Amino acid sequence: MNNENRMTTTAKDLKTDRIKVFAIICARNEGKHLFDTINSLRNQTIHIKKIIVINDGSTDNTSDIARSLDCTVVDLPFHNENFVGRPELAERFNVGLKIASQEDCDYILIAGADHLLPPDYIEKIILRIDKNPKIVIASGRIEGEPVFEYAPRGSGRLIKASFWKNLNGMLYPVSWGWESWLYLKAQQLGYDTVCFKDITTKVLRPTGLGKAENLGKSMYALGYHWEYALGRCFLTFLKSPKAGLSMLYGWLKHDEVQRLDLAEWVFQMQKNLFLKQLKRIIFQGGKE
Repeated sequence: MNNENRMTTTAKDLKTDRIKVFAIICARNEGKHLFDTINSLRNQTIHIKKIIVINDGSTDNTSDIARSLDCTVVDLPFHNENFVGRPELAERFNVGLKIASQEDCDYILIAGADHLLPPDYIEKIILRIDKNPKIVIASGRIEGEPVFEYAPRGSGRLIKASFWKNLNGMLYPVSWGWESWLYLKAQQLGYDTVCFKDITTKVLRPTGLGKAENLGKSMYALGYHWEYALGRCFLTFLKSPKAGLSMLYGWLKHDEVQRLDLAEWVFQMQKNLFLKQLKRIIFQGGKE
């Protein structure tokens, strides 16, 4: 067998059940979108062993649809509050992560309830991770959204289960900034995290900023350097003045927001990048 055939066999091996992928969806009144989302997961070229749907107090047919598509469903009590961007949403995902952590799995896929993934999405990402073992978290991009190559998307994020289990038992911290904490922690430990800009996905409704104040609180919890925090607030302000001011308010007024364990590292990392960019502007006119 020549080298080319060996490489082809390796790619084909990734399509077998030897790679165990678990998907976790947190859904609240997503009956309108959930059917198409789950079908896009079922149609992956690499089989997803188990799809876990956390039904977060829905009042529609979210739970029924998930069960009809052979998902593992956990029904949580109804609540009035919107938990998007809040620590409470981390608790919801942790319910599914605890189920997954008790079984043998290689990858965890975090998926939004209104997110369509192309059939070869998982296969493409795993093939790239296989070529670069330092990558422990990766995603594609959402069509029409900006891409930061070091920051994998929240929905569509594929995570090496062994890395996450060794890190903290495969759980999100129940705190502000919980979603970004995972990929930043990986970077702090010397691993790579990637958003592949050539792997494109679609959402079934426009994505928004959520409650921008919550994003501001998360930036504080993560230890954002003032230059990065103000820059993000300003860019948000250009799109939506109300959201930009709300984000700034959340960052400045952070009562009862606890700093995460990597906050000092994030602050120093961003400070160093800022100084590096400033020196390049001063001495090289902004050129690399």
